[in-house]
Amino acid sequence: MFSALGLFKSVECPRRYDCSLPSCIFLHAVPRAASEARDAIISTQEYDPFSAGEVHSPPAKRRRLDSPGPRQDVEQPVKAAATRNVIDRPRSLSDGKHSTVPDEASYAKDSIKPRINSLQARPTSAIKQTPASVTRTVSPPPMKDVKTTVQKVAKQRPSKTESLMPRQVPAAPALLKTRLALLQKLHEQMKLQNSKLAALKDGRESLGLSDQELITFALDEEEAATKLGENIYKNALAQKVLRIKKLTTDEWVKIVGQWTGADSQKPSQVKEQNGPAIAISTGLATIDEQIAILKHLHTPLEGLEQFGYVTSKPTETDIAKTKAGTAATGGFETCDRCSTRFQVFLGRDQHGRLTSNGKCRYHWAKPFRTGGSKATRVVGQSEAAYPCCNKSQGSEGCSEAPTHVFNVKDPKRLASILQFEHTPTKSDVQRRRPVSFDCEMGYTTLGMEVIRLTAVAWPTNELLLDILVRPYGEILDLNTRFSGVTPHDFAATPSYHPASVDGVIASSEGKTHVLRKVDSPAAARELLFEHLSQETPLIGHSIENDLNVCRVIHPLVIDTVLLYPHPRGLPFRYGLRILSQKYLSRSIQTAGEAGHDSKEDAVATGDLVTNKVAEKWGNMRRQGWSFVDGMLTAPDETDVDGQIKNGI
Repeated sequence: MFSALGLFKSVECPRRYDCSLPSCIFLHAVPRAASEARDAIISTQEYDPFSAGEVHSPPAKRRRLDSPGPRQDVEQPVKAAATRNVIDRPRSLSDGKHSTVPDEASYAKDSIKPRINSLQARPTSAIKQTPASVTRTVSPPPMKDVKTTVQKVAKQRPSKTESLMPRQVPAAPALLKTRLALLQKLHEQMKLQNSKLAALKDGRESLGLSDQELITFALDEEEAATKLGENIYKNALAQKVLRIKKLTTDEWVKIVGQWTGADSQKPSQVKEQNGPAIAISTGLATIDEQIAILKHLHTPLEGLEQFGYVTSKPTETDIAKTKAGTAATGGFETCDRCSTRFQVFLGRDQHGRLTSNGKCRYHWAKPFRTGGSKATRVVGQSEAAYPCCNKSQGSEGCSEAPTHVFNVKDPKRLASILQFEHTPTKSDVQRRRPVSFDCEMGYTTLGMEVIRLTAVAWPTNELLLDILVRPYGEILDLNTRFSGVTPHDFAATPSYHPASVDGVIASSEGKTHVLRKVDSPAAARELLFEHLSQETPLIGHSIENDLNVCRVIHPLVIDTVLLYPHPRGLPFRYGLRILSQKYLSRSIQTAGEAGHDSKEDAVATGDLVTNKVAEKWGNMRRQGWSFVDGMLTAPDETDVDGQIKNGI
């Protein structure tokens, strides 16, 4: 026999009560007793506010602890039940005379009377007595402060103790012996950085990590490196060790703050409490003596034209040829960030675009390869990587810009936009002090142009000039990450006027100073010339870039790139940030995406020169140089009494 599929289980059996099959495939409804059918009809229905007749609110729910007293009248709850049944039962939508539902009053009377009789017939002892504990008033338990409890638990909870042993991971990228060796190297460098932080006395020593926290920090970094795969695990961890080794104290504080979740503003607040930087002592009595030594640091620029230093003005013939060649290219340039070939539309094209080829994906940092070390000899030479995202050279960019940009370095092409000018000769040379200046540049449709120029007096760092500059070309990118100039600042700054005091803008140090905007790079150059003469020492870092964007040719230049040369020589050079940290113990350019502050850079450049002046004067004094009546005198120009030979 086959089992039934249940296809007819909802169909009523044709023989109904006469069916004698033991297991019929049809439906056989079990007849209910009359009392059960009647209870089903009058059972409490869901409250319907749209039902006909008078609308009543739904009955209140019975509370669990509520109970009648031990000797209450039984008829009261019974009557209440009868009334509730009558109210809750839905009424017929038709007239009462034609209704098939029995009369409410008569039905309630007939249905409740037997129940009353049964309750009255029961003895008193049969009625369940309510326990005294139910009716007794119980005070609620005292409420606990959840926040305080959680804090107490967090304080009492001991930190997890771990040993300096690599954690178990699903797929180990190397042998345990190799992982342990790299972990120990990482922990060693972290411990050294932490000891330097603990030795400080400026308030930042409180940010130091305990021994267990250092172990946990090292384990976290090693475990994160295991997710990179066995092919690059060793290389990535070796680079991590070298980066931690080269970190400055401020950089280590920032990393520790990110790992611990500490307030990122705390280090900056501590730095502000330290007060102004300590002045560098040169051993010279007056500013005139310092200027006299400063002029001995001058390096002639002749012969350095191949590295971007311009010493003579391009001729008109060269400028005309350059203009013709630029026009022949049809506006095609190579992106300075991603090396993409794109087209520049001077005055915009029919679609309103300034450039072609859409958005630019690029790395804002230059690729960096770690130098030779013990770790490099163990794990092999590392490939160049971008510090901005730690990706290998040749990978897709980590940043995006709305347009491509380009940079022009050819002096002839620069002169085709604005001709170079020599610093004018002036008679009041004695009143003009050395100037340290710095420029910030942005990208326009004409290449890279100056958008901010700052000059300070050396060695007092008194602010002489700080202005924004409206470029000749249409702006493609203000290069805020490096220039520090935002579109809002550039648009909101009013035009320059000698008597104007508007245009206050916040600097990176939180202070404010007057900043105004001139109409062109030529106007900015004229304002700079007001503080210069041909005999004025002009100080800068990679000063050829600043001079070229301003189109200035100056005979007395002091470049910190030449004062602090790179071991490999030009064009290799140290960055201003590295020199400031190494020789001044000062961290600059720490604003991240907010960009650099040209005033901060100009001051740091001047202080680096002051440091060299002190070093130069120490060497000259040992050779016999001296100041006689305020004049710097060579050893062969003085007699045994220290007087100038043939002097009066």
